[in-house]
Amino acid sequence: MDRQGSILPVRPSSAPRNQNSSPRRRTSITTWLRWSYLISATLPLTIVGILLIGVLFNVERRHAYSSQQAVADQIASNVSTFLYDLEQLLLRASYDLHPEMPGPYLNATTHRLADSSPDLRALVIVDTSGTQVASAVSSIFAGRIEPAPGDTALFTQAYTLGQGGRTPIRLGADGNPYFQVVLPIRNQYSVLVGAMSAEVSAARISQILQLAVQGNTKVAFLIDPQHTLMLASRTQGWQPASDMSILFAEQDTVGEYAGANGEQMVGARALISPVTHASWSVVVEQPAAEFLTEVYRSAILLTSVVGVVGLLAIGWAFYQAGRIVRPLRTLAEGAHELGAGHLDHRMLVPTRDELGHLADTFNQMAERLQASLNEIADQNERLRHGLILARDIQMGLMPSSPPWKSELLTVYARSLPASEVGGDFYTYMALPGGRAAVAIGDISGKGVAAALLMALTSSTLESQAQVLDRPGEMLDAMQEALCIRLQANQMNAALLIAIYDPGEQQMVIANAGMISPLLIHTLPDGGSEYTFLDVCGLPIGTSLPSTYTNLQVDLVPGDTMIFMSDGIVEAHNRVGELYGFERLEAFVASLPRSLSVAEIVQQIIDAVLAFSDGAEPHDDSTILVTRCMIDPSTYDLHTQGLPVGTKHRAS
Repeated sequence: MDRQGSILPVRPSSAPRNQNSSPRRRTSITTWLRWSYLISATLPLTIVGILLIGVLFNVERRHAYSSQQAVADQIASNVSTFLYDLEQLLLRASYDLHPEMPGPYLNATTHRLADSSPDLRALVIVDTSGTQVASAVSSIFAGRIEPAPGDTALFTQAYTLGQGGRTPIRLGADGNPYFQVVLPIRNQYSVLVGAMSAEVSAARISQILQLAVQGNTKVAFLIDPQHTLMLASRTQGWQPASDMSILFAEQDTVGEYAGANGEQMVGARALISPVTHASWSVVVEQPAAEFLTEVYRSAILLTSVVGVVGLLAIGWAFYQAGRIVRPLRTLAEGAHELGAGHLDHRMLVPTRDELGHLADTFNQMAERLQASLNEIADQNERLRHGLILARDIQMGLMPSSPPWKSELLTVYARSLPASEVGGDFYTYMALPGGRAAVAIGDISGKGVAAALLMALTSSTLESQAQVLDRPGEMLDAMQEALCIRLQANQMNAALLIAIYDPGEQQMVIANAGMISPLLIHTLPDGGSEYTFLDVCGLPIGTSLPSTYTNLQVDLVPGDTMIFMSDGIVEAHNRVGELYGFERLEAFVASLPRSLSVAEIVQQIIDAVLAFSDGAEPHDDSTILVTRCMIDPSTYDLHTQGLPVGTKHRAS
C-alpha cells in the first residue's frame, strides 16, 4: 500500500530465476477428486449392504419363526388326530351302550369297550340323573387303578345339552398322566339317555411331544386354557415361563419372551382341534440364542464382507484424500501464521497443481503485506506520538491545585480517559467576593473530537464565570453559546457547576446532565449521613428547551461533596455487571472519616478498578471531591444563628 492506503500493483520479482530449474508442469486437482469420487461410489454399496443385512436378518428370523410354528402346528395336528380318532371310537361304541340295558349285559359291553383301545384306562356310564350305572377298567390297567369319578359339570353338559368335553391332563394314582373324555349317549331315536366318561392315558400325547422335538434343544408342552402346564416333552431341568402372554396376543402365535431361568426364549403356539373355549394349546419353545444361530451366522458373514469392502474403500479414500489434504493443511497453517502477523513465514508446497500455484501466490502476497505493514507501522508510530502529546496537553488544561487557600475549601480531582484522549474534564475557579467554584464535565463520545469540544466547553465556562454569579445562569449562557456547535456535531456536553461561599457557608449547585453529587454531612453527634442531592437538568446542546435551577446547600465544617462522571457508576466487570450507585454509596460509607479528599479520590478509583478486574472501560472516569474546612466564627456573625445541618432549597 502507498501512504494514502492504495494497493500497489504487483511487480515481477527481480530475483534471478534458477537456470537449472525447469518450469513446473501444472496438473489438475480435478483428477484426484475424480478418483476420490470413484471410490466414493462404494458408499452406496455400503448402504445397500447394510440394508441387505437388515433384510436378511428379518427374512431369516421370519423363516425361523415359521419353522417353529410349523413344528407346533404339526404337534397340534397329531394330537388333534389322536383325540379325534379316540372320540370317534367312543361315539361309535356309545350306540351299543344304553343305561336302560340289563346290568350284566351293560357291564360286559363296557368292559369290551374299555379293552378296545390301549389308550383307554377306564370307562364310567351314568344315566340322565347322574347316577353311575356301569364302570370298567381296561385289562392293561386292571389291578393298578380304579375308575376316577367323572367331572360332574361335563356329565351334566353331556346328558342335558348333548355336548361332549374333556378335562385337563392329570397325574393318576399310578404316576401316569391321563385325562377324561365325556361324551353323550343317545338311543336309537337320538334321545339323550346318559353320558360316558372315558379315562384316557396321555402316554400317546407325551410320545407325540417327545418325537417332535427329539434330538434338539426344543421343548414341546401342552397347556390348558388357563395357561397351566399339563404335559411336557422334558421334565428334568426345565420349567415353563411365567408369562407367555405374547403368544396369546391378537394375531400373534410366535414371539420372544423370558423363560423361567431368565433366558430369552422363542416360542410358537398352536390350538388343538376342535377349537373351543376349553381347547388345549401346544407350545414349542427354544432358547433364542440357539434358535437364531443360523440367522446370526448369515448376518455376521454378510456384515464381514461389507465391512472388508468398506474398509478397503475407506483406506483408498484416505490415501487419495491425504494427497489433497496435506497441501491444504500446509496452506491453512501458512494462512494462520500470516493471520497471526508472521509475515516472514513462507509456504512450501511441493505439488505442481493449483495448490502449488496458490502457495506461490500466498508467498508473494506475504512479501507485499510485510512491506505495507512496515509503512503502516511507521504511520501509527507518528500518530501515537501525536496522541500522547495531545493527552499531555489535555491533562495540562486541568488544574493540579485550586487558586484559593486550602483552609477555605479543600479539593482534589482525577480524570482517567478511556482512550488516549477523552471528553471528561474538571476545573477550579476563584470568583469575586472570596467565592470558590468547581466544575466537572463530560462530553459525549471519546477520542479527539470529544477532547476538542472539552477544551471549548472549559474555556467558555471560565469566560462565563467572570461575568455571572449563579451556576444556573452560567449553564443557560453556555447552552446559548454552544448549542449550535454541539448540535452540528451531533454531540452534547454534560456539566455540573458548584460555587462555594465561605461567608454564607453555602454551596450553590446547578446540573446539566451530570451524575447527582453525593453529600457526606457531618452530624452533631460525630456521625455522618450520605445523600445524593436532587439536582438535575438536560445536557448542554440538547434541542429540547431547558432551564437550569440552582440548589443551595448549607454546609458545616467537615462536610464533603463528591462529584463524578458516569464512568464511575457505569464501570463494569468482565461479566457485564455495573458498579452502580448502591455499591458506590456503601463503599463511601465504609471509608474512615479521617481520610483526606485526595485519599477519598484514590480509594474510590482503586475500588472501581478492582471491581472492573481489567475489563475495558466504556467511558472516561472523572471524580472531584471537596471538603468544607472554614469555621463559622471566622466569618460574619449572621451565619452563627443558623442551625447546624443541611438545607436544600431551589431558587
